[in-house]
Amino acid sequence: MSAENQCPVCAMEVNPHLALSEPYDGQSYYFCSEGCREQFLKDPKTYVGE
Repeated sequence: MSAENQCPVCAMEVNPHLALSEPYDGQSYYFCSEGCREQFLKDPKTYVGE
């Protein structure tokens, strides 16, 4: 499974064509739920490995 097919917050598989997305640092991240997207937005560096 590629990173594009995985929610960065909970690692759940997502369909990038249907999932919520958020751009960060020149890349799009896809989320399984609004809750995971909101968690990501609080501290994106936690989830992108910076």
